Amino acid sequence: MVASLLLASICALPSQAIETSTVVTTPGAAASSNDFTLEPDNKEHEVERKEIETLLSNIETQWNAHNLESVMSYYADDYINNDGLDKKAVSKLTEDFWKTYPDAKSSSKTKSIRIEGNFATVESRDMAVGSTAKAMPGIDTKGDLNSISEGQLYIKKIGTNWRIIGDRIDYEKVRVAFGLAKTLNASFSAPEQVKSGRQYSAKLELTLPTGLTAVGSITSQPLEYPQPQPTDAWRPLDGSTLERIMPANTNNRNELLMATIGITNSNRNNLMGITFLTRRLNVVPNAEEHFDKIITADKNADKTGDKVEKTATPHSSLIKKEQVDKIKQGSESVEKNSKEPATKTILHDALPSKDQLNEHTGKPKTPVDHLTPIKDDEGDSDSNTAK
Repeated sequence: MVASLLLASICALPSQAIETSTVVTTPGAAASSNDFTLEPDNKEHEVERKEIETLLSNIETQWNAHNLESVMSYYADDYINNDGLDKKAVSKLTEDFWKTYPDAKSSSKTKSIRIEGNFATVESRDMAVGSTAKAMPGIDTKGDLNSISEGQLYIKKIGTNWRIIGDRIDYEKVRVAFGLAKTLNASFSAPEQVKSGRQYSAKLELTLPTGLTAVGSITSQPLEYPQPQPTDAWRPLDGSTLERIMPANTNNRNELLMATIGITNSNRNNLMGITFLTRRLNVVPNAEEHFDKIITADKNADKTGDKVEKTATPHSSLIKKEQVDKIKQGSESVEKNSKEPATKTILHDALPSKDQLNEHTGKPKTPVDHLTPIKDDEGDSDSNTAK
């Protein structure tokens, strides 16, 4: 709901076939928990679930009463949402929204409530309707608001009360229409998510009444508060479609897409209606760039290592002969052991020194710290320990 205010205010594993048995061989192993079922047990956490349902109902009631202080009392002080807005920003945004749409009402449908200890996630579908406080100059009608969104509300139990600590909007679109545009048949489509810096297409399609023409524009800008007004020149719509290809921002900020349509007479000298269609675009970080930086850093490190090795070669005579022999013996020992068949995991984090070896068996005194290969022909007791 919070992000809807912002938009409205300015206008895995691969799938494969697996053969399974229908008989549960260990009763209780899978049935002991409802965490891994397609149909969670709604009777679990029944008390907490009712508390959260009461919380949601109270928030909706107070929001529709435009009681700002009461609404914000349900938010935790450290609240933050996926657009980076904190509690203070949401409070000011809600206040501005009610001024723009003084009769705004909202309703929500809870899809699921997931409870984990003192934390809960509410998935819901939310809608809001209303009309603008002022008429559009030149058109002399107030605007009609319609918005719809889907997302998650993150809640935490603080003391004895549940409080909202964050939310995330996955899908959202808003329409505000004035004059003849209120009955305009138009759709605005775009992806719901795109990678940072990646190009995407936003398309506006509409059906105009006979004798009317239209002008329009499509804009995109990162979501922020306060949200600046988008700037773009209107273009005559000679057909029924206006499409624009744009790059997503590289700052990993979610974006606001807006299509503006002006309805005019055939001479395009009289604006008879206008509609603003906005929708959310969630922008995800470009992991490829991060990996490219890591690979480049590794390559540079390798080159630096080569230079160091070449520079050090002329000075290798400074190392004493006994030290060189010990290094060689240690390397040969590791290479020999790695070629022998083993029935246990071999970890060579550190090779044992002489005082760590058992003088009778030649094995480490603390085998847990220095695991070495154990052949198949060694004692049964050792083999059984590995199983």
